[in-house]
Amino acid sequence: MKKSIFLTTICTLVLTIAILAQEPASKTVKVIFKNGTWLPKKYTFITYSPGETGNGTTGYWFLPGFKKTITYKVGTKIYLANQPQVNVVMSGKRIDNDVPFMIVKESDNDKVISLK
Repeated sequence: MKKSIFLTTICTLVLTIAILAQEPASKTVKVIFKNGTWLPKKYTFITYSPGETGNGTTGYWFLPGFKKTITYKVGTKIYLANQPQVNVVMSGKRIDNDVPFMIVKESDNDKVISLK
């Protein structure tokens, strides 16, 4: 009986410590990007999210007026990348010392960003 209570107490303690040791979930926001040109265009986004070591690199083709909703963590640096920046990132280097296109804030939730 005492052994059972002791094991239950230890398991409860370990689970409590594991739960408390986790980082709080980062707030996410949805940003809406829109092709503001009259022609189809490819946009490449390179992102650096808080608490993550690597980057995210994604390319999308946007038709004229097309909208794309993407979810990001607050504090994410978004680069609207040109080909030289894509080449740097694909070689394994970082571009997060460059000036970002935007840094995601809570106030950006459901905001429409027109791209040129």
